[in-house]
Amino acid sequence: MPGTLRAAGFACECHDAHWDQNTPDAVWLAGVASKGWVVLTKDERIRYRPLEFQALVSANLRASIVICGNLRGTETAAILLRAMPAIHDVLSRHKGPFIYYVYKNATLRRAA
Repeated sequence: MPGTLRAAGFACECHDAHWDQNTPDAVWLAGVASKGWVVLTKDERIRYRPLEFQALVSANLRASIVICGNLRGTETAAILLRAMPAIHDVLSRHKGPFIYYVYKNATLRRAA
C-alpha cells in the first residue's frame, strides 16, 4: 500500500519504520502528532476499542480509517487513491482532532 501511494505522488511513512510493533498507541500517536502527520490505517477495529480511539483524539490527530473488511494492500491503496481528493479537502478545511471513515466506494464519513 505505501508504495502505491508514493508512486502516485503522496508522502507516506510506515509505522514500523519509526516505531516497534509493541510501541503503545499513546506513544506512537503522539509521535505522529508531533510531526504533523495524518494517520491512515486499515485497523477498522480501532473504532471498537475505546482506549485506542480516544488516543487518536487525545493526540489531536487527523485520521482516516479504511472500513472495508479484509482487503489486500493493493485494493486498500486503490480505495485510498480514489478517496484522496476528499481526504485532502477535509484536511484543508478542518483542524484536528478528527477521524473519518473511508468506505469501499471511497466515500468519507466523520466519526469524531
